[in-house]
Amino acid sequence: MTRRRRIIQPKKPVYLGCEGESEVAYGQLLNDLLRSADLPVHLHVEALAPGAGDPLSRIERAHVRIAGRERRRARFRLKAILLDSDQIAAVPRQIAEAKRLASQYDIRLIWQQPCHEALLLRHMPNFSDRRPPTSQVAEQQLKRIWPQYEKPMARTILAERIDHAAVRRAAAVEPDLRAFLEWIGLMP
Repeated sequence: MTRRRRIIQPKKPVYLGCEGESEVAYGQLLNDLLRSADLPVHLHVEALAPGAGDPLSRIERAHVRIAGRERRRARFRLKAILLDSDQIAAVPRQIAEAKRLASQYDIRLIWQQPCHEALLLRHMPNFSDRRPPTSQVAEQQLKRIWPQYEKPMARTILAERIDHAAVRRAAAVEPDLRAFLEWIGLMP
């Protein structure tokens, strides 16, 4: 009797840099969704803080970490960073520089408008169209509908409120997130 060997498809490595632990938990949640959908992609999720306090330094830090990891392992098929737009929204010169640096390093920027809590808010039913003007307002609105929300939130707790449908809901109104999710296979 011959046994059939299951052929395991190698996973495509994708880098996802994050501002902090809240975004890391979100990235881990996306990784869980990839696994549950049996998609051949693995997100290497890592925090770029502490030590990189603004979007430009986070892009530089991500570039250094990516290069170091690629020397030791396989090249990333895609590189992306989650960034809060409120940190550079008032300085158009910094926005242009962030885009230039990201392009130079072949890193996609996923802008959270204006912050991570606002992005999480858009995952909730009937809140995908919410555009809080500030981070403070975003956190207040999120806590109003999710009183248990705290920074940083563990991925297991995020998973209680955010599933594949919620991710699709947010991606429907977030073009950067949608493009990233399409590439990794979580969006059609």
